[in-house]
Amino acid sequence: MDSLAEAAANCRCSRVVYVGNIAFHAADKEVRDACELIGPVRSFHLAADAATGKRKGYAFVEYADDATAQSACRNLHGHLLRGRELRVGLAGRTGGRRRGDHDPVGMDDAIHAASLVDFSGQRHAAAVASVTRYLAGLSRHQLREAAAAFETNKLLKDTAMEMVQRLLDMAAADAAAEEAKRKRRESASAATADDHRAKMRMLEDGGKATPVPAGVACV
Repeated sequence: MDSLAEAAANCRCSRVVYVGNIAFHAADKEVRDACELIGPVRSFHLAADAATGKRKGYAFVEYADDATAQSACRNLHGHLLRGRELRVGLAGRTGGRRRGDHDPVGMDDAIHAASLVDFSGQRHAAAVASVTRYLAGLSRHQLREAAAAFETNKLLKDTAMEMVQRLLDMAAADAAAEEAKRKRRESASAATADDHRAKMRMLEDGGKATPVPAGVACV
Protein backbone atom coordinates (compact mmCIF):
# COMPACT_ATOMS: atom_id res chain seq x y z
CA MET A 1 0.00 0.00 0.00
CA ASP A 2 1.20 3.56 -0.71
CA SER A 3 2.71 5.40 2.28
CA LEU A 4 -0.03 8.05 2.08
CA ALA A 5 -2.72 5.38 2.15
CA GLU A 6 -1.02 3.84 5.18
CA ALA A 7 -0.87 7.23 6.89
CA ALA A 8 -4.58 7.75 6.28
CA ALA A 9 -5.43 4.25 7.47
CA ASN A 10 -3.32 4.59 10.65
CA CYS A 11 -3.89 8.28 11.34
CA ARG A 12 -4.16 9.01 15.07
CA CYS A 13 -6.14 12.25 15.23
CA SER A 14 -6.67 14.55 18.17
CA ARG A 15 -9.13 13.51 20.84
CA VAL A 16 -10.54 17.05 20.83
CA VAL A 17 -13.27 17.99 18.36
CA TYR A 18 -14.70 21.34 17.38
CA VAL A 19 -18.50 21.56 17.46
CA GLY A 20 -19.90 24.57 15.60
CA ASN A 21 -23.20 26.09 14.48
CA ILE A 22 -24.62 25.68 17.98
CA ALA A 23 -27.85 27.59 18.60
CA PHE A 24 -27.20 30.45 21.01
CA HIS A 25 -30.21 29.49 23.14
CA ALA A 26 -29.11 25.83 23.50
CA ALA A 27 -28.27 24.90 27.08
CA ASP A 28 -24.84 23.57 28.02
CA LYS A 29 -26.37 20.24 29.06
CA GLU A 30 -28.20 19.90 25.74
CA VAL A 31 -24.97 20.30 23.80
CA ARG A 32 -23.00 18.00 26.09
CA ASP A 33 -25.74 15.34 26.00
CA ALA A 34 -25.64 15.42 22.20
CA CYS A 35 -21.87 14.95 22.27
CA GLU A 36 -22.19 12.06 24.72
CA LEU A 37 -24.36 10.20 22.24
CA ILE A 38 -21.02 9.24 20.64
CA GLY A 39 -19.16 8.29 23.80
CA PRO A 40 -17.93 9.49 27.22
CA VAL A 41 -16.82 13.14 27.27
CA ARG A 42 -13.67 13.94 29.27
CA SER A 43 -13.96 17.72 29.03
CA PHE A 44 -16.41 20.17 27.53
CA HIS A 45 -16.03 23.90 26.88
CA LEU A 46 -18.79 26.02 25.33
CA ALA A 47 -17.09 29.20 24.09
CA ALA A 48 -18.39 32.56 25.34
CA ASP A 49 -17.19 36.15 25.33
CA ALA A 50 -15.21 36.81 28.50
CA ALA A 51 -16.61 40.32 28.94
CA THR A 52 -20.26 39.86 28.06
CA GLY A 53 -20.76 36.14 28.58
CA LYS A 54 -22.44 35.97 25.15
CA ARG A 55 -21.99 32.59 23.53
CA LYS A 56 -19.98 32.30 20.33
CA GLY A 57 -21.86 29.33 18.89
CA TYR A 58 -19.15 26.70 19.17
CA ALA A 59 -17.60 24.31 21.68
CA PHE A 60 -14.54 22.12 22.16
CA VAL A 61 -15.14 18.56 23.30
CA GLU A 62 -12.50 16.07 24.44
CA TYR A 63 -13.23 12.35 24.12
CA ALA A 64 -11.47 9.42 25.73
CA ASP A 65 -9.55 8.40 22.63
CA ASP A 66 -8.87 9.24 18.99
CA ALA A 67 -11.30 6.63 17.67
CA THR A 68 -14.24 8.18 19.55
CA ALA A 69 -13.27 11.65 18.33
CA GLN A 70 -13.23 10.37 14.74
CA SER A 71 -16.61 8.73 15.32
CA ALA A 72 -17.98 12.09 16.50
CA CYS A 73 -16.77 13.71 13.27
CA ARG A 74 -18.56 11.07 11.22
CA ASN A 75 -21.77 10.66 13.23
CA LEU A 76 -22.37 13.93 15.08
CA HIS A 77 -21.72 16.16 12.07
CA GLY A 78 -25.12 17.29 10.76
CA HIS A 79 -26.92 16.30 13.97
CA LEU A 80 -29.94 18.56 14.53
CA LEU A 81 -29.92 20.54 17.78
CA ARG A 82 -32.52 23.24 18.32
CA GLY A 83 -33.21 23.34 14.60
CA ARG A 84 -29.57 23.77 13.55
CA GLU A 85 -27.18 21.19 12.06
CA LEU A 86 -24.03 20.84 14.11
CA ARG A 87 -20.69 21.20 12.31
CA VAL A 88 -18.12 18.83 13.78
CA GLY A 89 -14.44 18.46 12.94
CA LEU A 90 -11.15 17.62 14.56
CA ALA A 91 -9.55 20.49 16.46
CA GLY A 92 -5.89 21.53 16.23
CA ARG A 93 -5.08 19.79 12.95
CA THR A 94 -3.01 22.65 11.48
CA GLY A 95 -0.25 22.62 14.06
CA GLY A 96 -1.08 26.16 15.20
CA ARG A 97 -0.73 27.70 11.72
CA ARG A 98 -3.78 29.53 10.44
CA ARG A 99 -4.39 29.09 6.73
CA GLY A 100 -6.06 31.64 4.54
CA ASP A 101 -9.07 30.93 2.37
CA HIS A 102 -6.84 30.67 -0.70
CA ASP A 103 -3.96 28.70 0.85
CA PRO A 104 -3.65 24.97 0.11
CA VAL A 105 -5.13 22.88 2.92
CA GLY A 106 -1.90 20.88 3.07
CA MET A 107 -0.98 17.22 3.28
CA ASP A 108 -1.58 16.86 7.04
CA ASP A 109 -5.21 17.96 6.79
CA ALA A 110 -5.75 15.88 3.65
CA ILE A 111 -4.46 12.77 5.41
CA HIS A 112 -6.68 13.48 8.43
CA ALA A 113 -9.67 13.86 6.10
CA ALA A 114 -8.83 10.56 4.41
CA SER A 115 -8.69 8.85 7.79
CA LEU A 116 -12.33 9.80 8.39
CA VAL A 117 -13.57 8.26 5.14
CA ASP A 118 -14.55 4.60 4.88
CA PHE A 119 -12.23 3.33 2.14
CA SER A 120 -13.40 -0.27 2.03
CA GLY A 121 -12.04 -2.58 -0.62
CA GLN A 122 -8.75 -2.66 -2.54
CA ARG A 123 -10.11 -0.44 -5.32
CA HIS A 124 -10.87 2.38 -2.88
CA ALA A 125 -7.63 1.88 -0.95
CA ALA A 126 -5.62 2.25 -4.15
CA ALA A 127 -7.26 5.63 -4.82
CA VAL A 128 -6.45 7.12 -1.40
CA ALA A 129 -2.95 8.34 -2.30
CA SER A 130 -3.82 10.12 -5.54
CA VAL A 131 -6.97 11.74 -4.12
CA THR A 132 -5.11 12.82 -0.97
CA ARG A 133 -2.30 14.44 -2.97
CA TYR A 134 -4.78 16.25 -5.20
CA LEU A 135 -6.93 17.60 -2.37
CA ALA A 136 -3.88 18.70 -0.37
CA GLY A 137 -3.12 21.21 -3.12
CA LEU A 138 -6.59 22.79 -3.08
CA SER A 139 -7.59 25.80 -1.00
CA ARG A 140 -10.72 26.01 1.12
CA HIS A 141 -12.20 28.28 -1.55
CA GLN A 142 -11.54 25.67 -4.25
CA LEU A 143 -12.94 22.91 -2.04
CA ARG A 144 -16.18 24.85 -1.58
CA GLU A 145 -16.43 25.41 -5.33
CA ALA A 146 -15.91 21.70 -5.95
CA ALA A 147 -18.50 20.75 -3.33
CA ALA A 148 -21.02 23.15 -4.87
CA ALA A 149 -20.35 21.78 -8.33
CA PHE A 150 -20.95 18.20 -7.20
CA GLU A 151 -24.08 19.18 -5.29
CA THR A 152 -25.65 21.14 -8.16
CA ASN A 153 -24.65 18.78 -10.94
CA LYS A 154 -24.92 15.09 -10.16
CA LEU A 155 -23.61 14.27 -13.65
CA LEU A 156 -20.30 16.07 -13.07
CA LYS A 157 -18.48 13.02 -11.79
CA ASP A 158 -19.61 10.78 -14.65
CA THR A 159 -18.91 13.50 -17.21
CA ALA A 160 -15.43 14.15 -15.81
CA MET A 161 -14.61 10.45 -15.78
CA GLU A 162 -15.81 10.03 -19.36
CA MET A 163 -13.74 13.03 -20.48
CA VAL A 164 -10.67 11.60 -18.78
CA GLN A 165 -11.21 8.29 -20.54
CA ARG A 166 -11.67 10.04 -23.91
CA LEU A 167 -8.42 11.94 -23.39
CA LEU A 168 -6.63 8.72 -22.55
CA ASP A 169 -8.10 7.08 -25.67
CA MET A 170 -6.92 10.01 -27.78
CA ALA A 171 -3.43 9.70 -26.32
CA ALA A 172 -3.40 5.97 -27.07
CA ALA A 173 -4.52 6.64 -30.66
CA ASP A 174 -1.76 9.21 -31.12
CA ALA A 175 0.79 6.75 -29.79
CA ALA A 176 -0.48 4.04 -32.20
CA ALA A 177 -0.28 6.47 -35.13
CA GLU A 178 3.29 7.39 -34.23
CA GLU A 179 4.21 3.70 -34.00
CA ALA A 180 2.67 3.06 -37.47
CA LYS A 181 4.68 5.97 -38.92
CA ARG A 182 7.84 4.63 -37.37
CA LYS A 183 7.27 1.20 -38.89
CA ARG A 184 6.59 2.74 -42.32
CA ARG A 185 9.81 4.72 -42.11
CA GLU A 186 11.72 1.59 -41.14
CA SER A 187 10.13 -0.34 -44.04
CA ALA A 188 10.94 2.44 -46.53
CA SER A 189 14.48 2.63 -45.23
CA ALA A 190 14.90 -1.12 -45.62
CA ALA A 191 13.56 -1.01 -49.22
CA THR A 192 15.98 1.82 -50.08
CA ALA A 193 18.85 -0.17 -48.64
CA ASP A 194 17.88 -3.24 -50.74
CA ASP A 195 17.69 -1.11 -53.91
CA HIS A 196 21.08 0.38 -53.13
CA ARG A 197 22.63 -3.07 -52.68
CA ALA A 198 21.14 -4.23 -55.99
CA LYS A 199 22.65 -1.25 -57.82
CA MET A 200 26.02 -1.88 -56.19
CA ARG A 201 25.97 -5.49 -57.42
CA MET A 202 25.28 -4.30 -60.96
CA LEU A 203 28.23 -1.92 -60.75
CA GLU A 204 30.44 -4.68 -59.46
CA ASP A 205 29.37 -6.81 -62.51
CA GLY A 206 30.44 -4.03 -64.87
CA GLY A 207 26.94 -2.77 -65.44
CA LYS A 208 26.09 -5.81 -67.58
CA ALA A 209 22.85 -7.69 -67.41
CA THR A 210 22.94 -11.24 -66.18
CA PRO A 211 23.51 -13.56 -69.23
CA VAL A 212 20.67 -15.86 -70.22
CA PRO A 213 21.60 -19.57 -69.89
CA ALA A 214 21.91 -21.58 -73.17
CA GLY A 215 18.77 -23.38 -74.33
CA VAL A 216 16.46 -20.87 -72.74
CA ALA A 217 14.34 -18.90 -75.22
CA CYS A 218 14.12 -15.17 -74.83
CA VAL A 219 10.64 -13.60 -74.87
